[in-house]
Amino acid sequence: MSEPRYWPRQLLPGLVTLGAVWSVAPLPIWLVGTAESEFTGAWSVWFWGAAISVGTTTVLLILSRRRAAGWLLEFWRRGVGSWSTTTFLAVVAGSFAALALLFTLFVFAGNPRNVDGFAQLFQGRIFLAGRLWIEPPHELAHFGTLHMILGPERWFSQYPPGQSAVLAAGLALGGWWMLNPLFGAALVAGTYRVAKWTAGETTGRLAAVLLCLSPFALAVAGSEMSHLPAAALGVGAAASATALGGGRWRLAALGAGALLGVMTAFRPLDAVAATVPVALVTVLAARRRLWAFALIFVGGSVGSLPTLWFNARTTGHWSEFGYTHLWGPLHSLGFHGVPWGVPLTPARAIGLTGLDLHQLNRYLFDFPFPVLLLVAAAYVLGRRVLGVRDALPVAGVMALMGLLFFYWHRDVFYGPRFLYSTVSWMVVIVARAVHLLRHERNGGRSGGGGLTALTAVTVALVVGTVSLTPWRIAAYRDSTPTLNFHPDRDAARAEIHNAVVLIPDGWGSRLINRMWALGVPVRRSTRLYAAIDACTLHRALDEAERGSATGADLSSRLAALAALGRPGAPAGVTGDGNLRIPTWEPLAPQCVEEIGFDRRGFLAFAPYLYLNNATLDGDVVWARDMRSGNAVLAARYPGRRFYRYEVEPGGRSRFTRMELRDGTSTPR
Repeated sequence: MSEPRYWPRQLLPGLVTLGAVWSVAPLPIWLVGTAESEFTGAWSVWFWGAAISVGTTTVLLILSRRRAAGWLLEFWRRGVGSWSTTTFLAVVAGSFAALALLFTLFVFAGNPRNVDGFAQLFQGRIFLAGRLWIEPPHELAHFGTLHMILGPERWFSQYPPGQSAVLAAGLALGGWWMLNPLFGAALVAGTYRVAKWTAGETTGRLAAVLLCLSPFALAVAGSEMSHLPAAALGVGAAASATALGGGRWRLAALGAGALLGVMTAFRPLDAVAATVPVALVTVLAARRRLWAFALIFVGGSVGSLPTLWFNARTTGHWSEFGYTHLWGPLHSLGFHGVPWGVPLTPARAIGLTGLDLHQLNRYLFDFPFPVLLLVAAAYVLGRRVLGVRDALPVAGVMALMGLLFFYWHRDVFYGPRFLYSTVSWMVVIVARAVHLLRHERNGGRSGGGGLTALTAVTVALVVGTVSLTPWRIAAYRDSTPTLNFHPDRDAARAEIHNAVVLIPDGWGSRLINRMWALGVPVRRSTRLYAAIDACTLHRALDEAERGSATGADLSSRLAALAALGRPGAPAGVTGDGNLRIPTWEPLAPQCVEEIGFDRRGFLAFAPYLYLNNATLDGDVVWARDMRSGNAVLAARYPGRRFYRYEVEPGGRSRFTRMELRDGTSTPR
């Protein structure tokens, strides 16, 4: 039976055109409150980048007498196109893995970069201790970090266990990043397989190569985050499903299901979305569809069992993930109030989706123009040859974006990180678009217009890679200088042993951790901190500590202060841009002292929590400097020396010996 042709030719160009228009329309400015510069800056770069690319292409075609495209095709045929599949995958997958590792070690200094990863790394330490959770320390303010369940009896990460298990294995081998290259190679192999199944060998190879040219794909792959394993598992499941038409279809079905099940241990929402392309491949490829779906279900059930067991042992119910346990039901999908930030509404969801698409244009490649406009043009011009398999990558992208439409939170981590599981599908779409521009406008023949388009796309990619990518990499390297230090290595060089090292954290972080230590729930602390200026909150916590007020009583007191509607104004006097102070009265002396302490310079403790072992009793214990609250550490660690880890303005680190007197840390 021949594949249907009509609906792909009508539906797919319409969908990608809708996405392209949505991506460039400034809806997020009006519906989300995104800064205008997010769009105007991108438009400026695209205007000048496109002008340079068009001019360069014109000159190249004139000088080469329109033979430049032929040279490009010959280069491809004699090079990448002539390699065997094994050689091609070894080179390209190895290149992606190596580039991701270079990002880890040289752009990110071998350090974790995201608060989510900080929590997952410490959970890895808990796993290495043979535990699923540990008892929270009495000195919680010195060790607390965001996205951890902080008690009363259990201390563990809010995230599913998969990424923490990977990080634990890496730590056991010598570095948390040790397994990233394997997942990176698997991502490339899976992308090649699904692209080949969708549109042929050339598209498959081009998609794999494009993956190696994506700064977004490489940067996130070089981080400690769960996005890379999740993306590799998701595309791997679809790649396994493409074998359902072969002799080992039962094994392929079980494998596809198992990969989807294991994916729930990394990013459950992404795993749900990944079932859509797997189901589509099954419908198109399987000879015995019902049996194939049944085996996929069996494999998925078995693959998800470790995650469900982990949930039952930690949160108390197999279906409750840690983030729901920590933040409550408002963390879930839907139009409702949210744990922090602005409640999600349909209008805001439209704006957030537009922002996602806009950021794909900006970050997926360093094209000097919106890549989704290129895709839309190619799919419209080549619509006559689109087939039903071309729906696969589009469905892969739409499935996750459709779920995220109902999700309230977004952030940028070297790109729209919540869309990372769609990166494989996006590069397949772009590769298919390039192939369509080259061939399909002329019914499968490479006409003059197609060859010109191929030359223009290649020139644009080179222009962007040469002019934009180095700037982007430098920006990533320099964006968070406080995360580039290695206090553990510095301590080893200084021969510091049997010690407690205090890392100075910002006043805002100290206040939040004091709330947690006094029993204020995490889900309430974020809103309380946003509603009360730092000085008022500091004095309220001082009073609570003196009077031993904790839990519900303190929460009620802070809620009354929040109800006054006086959050303060940005201080602008320390390195913490979120710190707010009162403008209606002079600062209290203790608040002036806290600001003075921060102005001498501070780091952040959360990235270094994982340097501890799970039981916080290693040779060197790393703790947050709580200033007047440090005396409790002296009681916990008698006989140890105390140091403060500081970084001088020039970037040199030093350890200052400390003594605890009258509950206050002072230099010796």
